[in-house]
Amino acid sequence: MRITHLALASLASIAALSAQNQALQTSTGASPIIDVPFDPLLVPPTGLTVEAWVTYDETTVPTGGIFYWPTVARQNITPNGESWLFRVGASNFSNRSFEFSVRTATSGLAVLSWAFQPGELLTWTHMAGTFDGTTMRIFKNGVQVATRTTTLSEVQNLGGVLRIGNGDVSVAGNETWNGQIDELRIWPMARSGGEIMAAMNQQLSSMPGKVLTFNLDGIVVDSSRGLVANATGPYAFSAGAPGLVPVTPLAFNVGQSTTTCARTIDAQLGSLPTVGNSAFTVWATRGPRPTSSPLGLVVAAGQGAVPGQPTFQGVSLAFNPATVLAQTTLIPPTSVLGNAAFNLPIPNQPTLLGTSLIFQFGFVDAQCGPQGYSASNGIVFSVQ
Repeated sequence: MRITHLALASLASIAALSAQNQALQTSTGASPIIDVPFDPLLVPPTGLTVEAWVTYDETTVPTGGIFYWPTVARQNITPNGESWLFRVGASNFSNRSFEFSVRTATSGLAVLSWAFQPGELLTWTHMAGTFDGTTMRIFKNGVQVATRTTTLSEVQNLGGVLRIGNGDVSVAGNETWNGQIDELRIWPMARSGGEIMAAMNQQLSSMPGKVLTFNLDGIVVDSSRGLVANATGPYAFSAGAPGLVPVTPLAFNVGQSTTTCARTIDAQLGSLPTVGNSAFTVWATRGPRPTSSPLGLVVAAGQGAVPGQPTFQGVSLAFNPATVLAQTTLIPPTSVLGNAAFNLPIPNQPTLLGTSLIFQFGFVDAQCGPQGYSASNGIVFSVQ
């Protein structure tokens, strides 16, 4: 795991050196094709956060008989087969309606819209959409501006490519984004507004867990997991969102989650462990759902497991039990899609810089493991 982390960090560093602080530039009527081949990380079964910095000019989107749907990102470009959408529903009147849509097996395509004012997106604006299995939300600059509920379900995984800056090209150019896109990210959980705000001014790379970070700095490469887009057609790169600070977290996953589970439990970070980050949260995604588990436990320790350390109740511990600093019981153990979130506000105290911790989540889980317990892998991080 450590070698992989360092390799991805090197990839991110090379990308940053080649072109810093840039953004993808596209315009209505053009037909760029920027496709990321399918990967299960593009349609996480544990919820979703899609976010990006954007500019958008509704005044130059044509009106009349042709319908336009300027798209930041679309998962699966098959007509009526999208798993999720992040776009403007301009229609044939240049409507000012920002849309976040998810397709579920129970509700079909659920659309959440936010009406923006004339010219409101002409300057750089951070937009995010989240889905936690029952509730969809849209955030502007970290502040919630729209919400709706759906029937409980995961995002429906219909495969297909992720297309950035465009969508279905049945009519060439009518789903092309009309502006700029920077720092497109996909997270496998519905993050809070505080988490979104804490990280939106950072240029992230080498994130642990299953987070995707497309920095769009002259190339279309995910700088956390290494996904690479195939790009052709009329697109360009221009100056990116101002003030973004490049940050690589001092964090990585260690150990192994319980291998006898149908669901692999992953430890994640919802933002970076920086001094003064009151929204900092450690996550476990894809754990047992509440109906399968009466309680969970999150443990913080000072050191990782020692070589040859025995299992505990059939669970591999990622930490050294002799260095446990704190533990907290979680009741209910997870959210409706099986995610556990532990908020750990970091005070604004410079003396905390460099403090290192390892976290691991465990669950009473009758459906997993010979002793009826399951656990995530561990996540190690240092306060920055």
